[in-house]
Amino acid sequence: MTEPPNHEGFHSWRVALQANQLTAEQIAVLQDMVAQGQAENLEAAAVMLDWQDSVIKPPEHLWGF
Repeated sequence: MTEPPNHEGFHSWRVALQANQLTAEQIAVLQDMVAQGQAENLEAAAVMLDWQDSVIKPPEHLWGF
């Protein structure tokens, strides 16, 4: 079973970053994470967002499960 795209419209931040498929706004999110010290570089920030998307399931989060 394939996983549906996340709310940003793609399956993986890291894959989208590597394929140059991110918008300027999405890249700004990654750059902000680096600037705040949350990640060492853009790819690390993308991996972190992928991990968050895998842990926080939107339907479960919505209902508090």
